Amino acid sequence: MKYFLQFFVLCFSFFIFLPRPTFAIYDPLSVPNNKFGIHILDTSEIQKAAELANSGGGDWGYVTIPIRANDRDLLKWSKFMEEAKRLHLIPILRIASFPVDDHWMAPNEYDLVDFANFLEELPWPVKNRYIIVYNEPNHDSEWGGFVYPEEYAKVLDRAIEIFHQENPDYFVISAGMDASAPSSDTSLDEYSYFRLMNAAVPGIFKKVDGFSSHAYGNPAFTSSPNIYSPVSVASYRFEERYLEKLGADKLPVFITEAGWKINLIGDQYSNKFYLQSFNNIWNDSNIVAITPFILNAQEGAFRDFSFLDNSGNWKTFAREIMNISKVKGQPLQDKTPTRSYNLGPGNKSSAARANTDLPILSLFSLLESMLRTFLPN
Repeated sequence: MKYFLQFFVLCFSFFIFLPRPTFAIYDPLSVPNNKFGIHILDTSEIQKAAELANSGGGDWGYVTIPIRANDRDLLKWSKFMEEAKRLHLIPILRIASFPVDDHWMAPNEYDLVDFANFLEELPWPVKNRYIIVYNEPNHDSEWGGFVYPEEYAKVLDRAIEIFHQENPDYFVISAGMDASAPSSDTSLDEYSYFRLMNAAVPGIFKKVDGFSSHAYGNPAFTSSPNIYSPVSVASYRFEERYLEKLGADKLPVFITEAGWKINLIGDQYSNKFYLQSFNNIWNDSNIVAITPFILNAQEGAFRDFSFLDNSGNWKTFAREIMNISKVKGQPLQDKTPTRSYNLGPGNKSSAARANTDLPILSLFSLLESMLRTFLPN
């Protein structure tokens, strides 16, 4: 019995101190990076998104897409991630609540936990897992009918904690603001919003891994890139300088929305404005991704920004962007073992974790077998 106990302690110690895999985000600009991409609204648009992001000799461009709390379908989003890997696209997922009447529901901590658990099930195509924590909360319609920077700061702070604890490969990005929103009964200018966020959670912008910017051609979505102002396509530069005043380091920038109302400025100016912005404005060394809004709006509310016409063909300015020479990105790949998914009825989430338990189960099986040798029948 003495030898059995010694052997058991040895085996147990081996299990406890067995090296575990470690994870952490890496600087996406430390490797060749293709910053070009597009913002889409539906997972089915990923093939078309790749045509634009990886055109001009490029590879591993970006695609931004919202994922709503009431749209956490494992089969759908697993297929999206698998397609992203096949097409060499780096996904940026913007987590969202869901709309009710004329506003989006204000999220809470339970939403964050649910999102973290769900997203951990997905087969992410690259090591960094980019997520944006909600959208333009300086509008009351985006946050339960209220402008509440203090609450958003607390939600963002918890999101950083929850996602980094779930898997340190999550690259947590703060929400893009509406840079042109004034302080009014229904909105707050973004700099007041930033200041109140930092007052509520001191150092919040030192905690995020990157920040999202919405760099539209404002005022009126028609302004030339030659206009250099806090509401223009160069708005991110004003934002990052202000965040540095609040104590943030020079953060990686993700321009996840940008563009003009094409129907108002016409093909000639849309070509000129996009090319000028990519070549002369959106060329800062800390910009990771540029995903203009939007790929395909058809007859929806955003049709004036759409890169595709109603027949699904690229508009003239989009083809001009596709002709720009691009970098062959080389993002670090995800080393998580491939999971086996059994997505039949009643087998959504638990099945996705099945294969991750195999090393532990195998070790216990080995211990059991060895212990049987020492135990009396």
